[in-house]
Amino acid sequence: MRTAVDEVLPYGSAALGPLFGARAAARRSLARLLDCTPAEVALVPNTSTGIHLVADGLDWRPGDRIVLFDRDFPANVRPWLRLRRHGVEPVWVPMRDGGHRIEDVAAAIGPATRLVAVSHVNFATGFRNDLDRICALAAEAGALVCVDAVQSLGALPLSVADTPVDFLAAGAHKWLCGPPGTGVFYCRADRLELLRSTPTGWFGHVGAAEVTKGPGHLRYDLPERAEAARVEGGMYDLVGTAGLAAALAELEQTGIAAVAGRVRSLADRLRTGIAALGYDLALPPDGAGHPNDDGHPGGDGSSGGAGNSGLVCFTSRRTEGAEIVRRLSSAGIHVSVPDGLVRVSPHFWTTDEEVAEILSELAVHKP
Repeated sequence: MRTAVDEVLPYGSAALGPLFGARAAARRSLARLLDCTPAEVALVPNTSTGIHLVADGLDWRPGDRIVLFDRDFPANVRPWLRLRRHGVEPVWVPMRDGGHRIEDVAAAIGPATRLVAVSHVNFATGFRNDLDRICALAAEAGALVCVDAVQSLGALPLSVADTPVDFLAAGAHKWLCGPPGTGVFYCRADRLELLRSTPTGWFGHVGAAEVTKGPGHLRYDLPERAEAARVEGGMYDLVGTAGLAAALAELEQTGIAAVAGRVRSLADRLRTGIAALGYDLALPPDGAGHPNDDGHPGGDGSSGGAGNSGLVCFTSRRTEGAEIVRRLSSAGIHVSVPDGLVRVSPHFWTTDEEVAEILSELAVHKP
């Protein structure tokens, strides 16, 4: 990104050519990560954009139902609730004990269900939904599945070849370690034509560079691209995309299996240590029902679907979450406090010493 700013942008649009390759490189990396074709991948600025492509793009009918999940992040709720003006009815899956039970998901899905809008991992508790089973339930009802993967992609493996979600969106600024304002939208190849109101812009057409047929004769008759990239519009964040391509290349070099194993190990260590100090975990420390590192569920999932993720979330009976975050921040430890729970997000490069440090700091204060 620094090279792009210092060595390319000062020379204006005529020198931008070397940066355009980053988009193709990022698309190929994301396709390998998701186990799909590059034609099914579009680059978008954030998760919300990807979700809106589906919410605003499908041909909704009065009486359609959308399955939503209690305590999901607003980006995966508000776009769907807006569809009530078209006669679309939301049906909610309750949260129980920090997670969503598969039997509640099954009860929410019915003949009128058009789409299930699910987050792979809940932003507040770290609960990982069992996408395999949710896709199977949706398929039985003839419903689509749209996944918000911002809290998992880059830390947990997900093959859309094995887990047949229809749409997926994820900002890259979290586990993918990309720059803010970059992200991915996945659309299964045979679902693209369902999105009737997607933006196409200049880039969304075949042969977009062929602006004219000749002097004074502009080309307006180019066909829309048959790939998900048709939604990317025109000029995009070249500097951010250069950073995204570099981050994805680093992830590929390390390997998602190695990343997932390390994240799981660190998160389990944190859960065990935090529980031993007397804090209340949003999810149990033993990872019951947790998927294996290949992305498939372990255990029977009866007590809460697929269980834990890389997010470790907890509360204290004595101290507000915001105060815990303030104390940790003053010690140089950076965590967050969504929905009142303290959230710790160890990644591949988090050291064992850093995990020991946060547990030591939490031990200083009574839970």
